[in-house]
Amino acid sequence: MVFSLKHGQTIQACAFFVMMGAVAFVACGVTAFYTQRAAHGRTAEERAVYAIGEKAGEEAPPGARLPTDADLNMMAQKYFKQQGSGERQSWDLAFENGYTDGFKKTRHRE
Repeated sequence: MVFSLKHGQTIQACAFFVMMGAVAFVACGVTAFYTQRAAHGRTAEERAVYAIGEKAGEEAPPGARLPTDADLNMMAQKYFKQQGSGERQSWDLAFENGYTDGFKKTRHRE
């Protein structure tokens, strides 16, 4: 089987399927990369806070509990002032989601 591309150019079926397989492989790789990257948060702030929560969970003594919402809000304000970048609301949301997920991840290991 031979496919026509342009005037006088042809491509064999085997080469066509090899090229389509390569395109599918690259597309799946890109999808997997971005899916894994987004697993710990969509924004840079949320990924940073996830790491902070994960570290806090690892260093916390056995039986430690997740900080209250008010404590998380205070931590978010502290980190926002330290970083001096982004929006305050994005740091608040990052702590609400990212810190909790990171902390819970390490607590489930026990």
